[in-house]
Amino acid sequence: MKVVVVMTRAPRPTADVAPAEHPATIQGPKTRLAPVLPAPAAREALQRAMLADVLAAARAVPDAQLRLSVTPGAPADAFVDLGVAPGHVTPQRGESLGDRERAVFADFFRRGATQVLLLGSDVPLVTPAILEEGFAALAADPKHVVIGPASDGGYYLLGLVAPEIPDLFTGVRWSTKYTLMDTWRRCEFAARRVALLPMLDDIDDPDELARLRETLTAAPDLAPHTAAVLMPVRTLL
Repeated sequence: MKVVVVMTRAPRPTADVAPAEHPATIQGPKTRLAPVLPAPAAREALQRAMLADVLAAARAVPDAQLRLSVTPGAPADAFVDLGVAPGHVTPQRGESLGDRERAVFADFFRRGATQVLLLGSDVPLVTPAILEEGFAALAADPKHVVIGPASDGGYYLLGLVAPEIPDLFTGVRWSTKYTLMDTWRRCEFAARRVALLPMLDDIDDPDELARLRETLTAAPDLAPHTAAVLMPVRTLL
């Protein structure tokens, strides 16, 4: 069984929800974009639109199931409007990003998945072809670790074959320009071969957002949900 698991954040709480109940979302999403998108609602809409495009790409992969892994605090029906049933949403477990990623693989391997692609929700330009390439690499060699490198030095995708989960998460400097390099070293230490996918922008900062806006101005069909939200929004880019 092939599974694409998209990791995302719980939606920003509404005004009538106490912030203490949603500590991960107190300041809203994408705070590094605040200099160019000051309104939290605009950043929330962008986050949601990018997720919609990522989900569309994952749904187009033949014979693959789609699941969401969400930070704590999301209502069971928080993604129904995006076509994700409550039963296909699972809460993330663990303190660090590495702990949460490891837990996702463990959970879905335990449920019978044989190949898992763990995908971020901030890469609206990901395509079904990229995801199919990832599954093909896993099918070609169960010792492959599939990595989708991000332009900021991290990665937007990590893929493994069941049942073994190599320790690719210890000692990694998460959310830095060294994340991919550290992960590659962990692959070498675990005697795993790396299959690299095309590099993409993980939309986290104003420069990445500017490049995305330029791309979608020329070709909005590449990420139609994101284009529909981003194009009309006035930014400080």
